[in-house]
Amino acid sequence: MVQHGGDTIHCDALPWLPLAPQVFVKVIKLVPETGAFSVMIRAEPGGVLPRHKHLDSAEIFILKGEGEHRQTGPYRPGDYVSERKDAVHDALPFHVETELLMICQGPSAFLGPNDETLYLMDVPMLQHLAGAAQDMETH
Repeated sequence: MVQHGGDTIHCDALPWLPLAPQVFVKVIKLVPETGAFSVMIRAEPGGVLPRHKHLDSAEIFILKGEGEHRQTGPYRPGDYVSERKDAVHDALPFHVETELLMICQGPSAFLGPNDETLYLMDVPMLQHLAGAAQDMETH
């Protein structure tokens, strides 16, 4: 029976996909019409999320791990982080295993040494990652 009141996503069944060295992403929800998306991010100790710019706002809920983000401050499980549109964030190293839920209103641009855009984390990129993982499972 199809439910029209919403969707339940079984996140434990979703694969962890590579995002950056020792940093992985689970694609939970994509909204191509608006560019919004929801993902979980897991970082292993030693992982680094590259320098990036939020092209739209994002909300983060820390599920596991602790650390300090240079632009937003210290965080630990249960914390909520609000990231504003056009905010630029330095590379974020992870010293302990960390998991977070991230709800984005639009893309983030991962930046090179001169703040040039190297690639976007956006709906098309996440669709490609999820599709590639699904293709590998079926072959």
